Amino acid sequence: MEYFLLKPFEGGSRFKILNQDRDILLCGITQKGEAPDFTLHPCPLISDRFKELLEQYLPEMEFTPCVLEGCEKPDFWGFHPATQAVDQAGFRPDGSVKAVRPMRLLPIFLVPHYKKVSYVVSLALAESLLRRGYVNLGLERIETLHQEEEGYEQSNGWREGCQGAADQTNRL
Repeated sequence: MEYFLLKPFEGGSRFKILNQDRDILLCGITQKGEAPDFTLHPCPLISDRFKELLEQYLPEMEFTPCVLEGCEKPDFWGFHPATQAVDQAGFRPDGSVKAVRPMRLLPIFLVPHYKKVSYVVSLALAESLLRRGYVNLGLERIETLHQEEEGYEQSNGWREGCQGAADQTNRL
């Protein structure tokens, strides 16, 4: 599997959270500009069209609506993808992810690090983003770690069970 680091849009609009409600975010615009498709400030937010795409890949994913001050319907959404364990990834000195192990078939997941939280997308989702013209976010290819790399230890329980069964068969 191939993965990409999802980088937030650095220019354009900036927001600040105006409430502390868990069910709906109310945000104010602190800097006007082009609307981002993905931003980390003030919290992880995606655009309405990015949400529609993610719903195709993960229909069970929950989103928190983010309504901009003075608007009636949400234009942005908070989201919380699955988390990959830190020991299943490799990091750069700045704390960003440089390599991950495959995480089931999830199209998006996050990797927390004490310096930085990184969002990782699969090749399929990255291609979907590019085909649909999402330009207010960045994608950077990262490495995929395989089982034998960096001291990855796989449970041999099933092998031991199979070996034990083979030994018993040989004794008969």
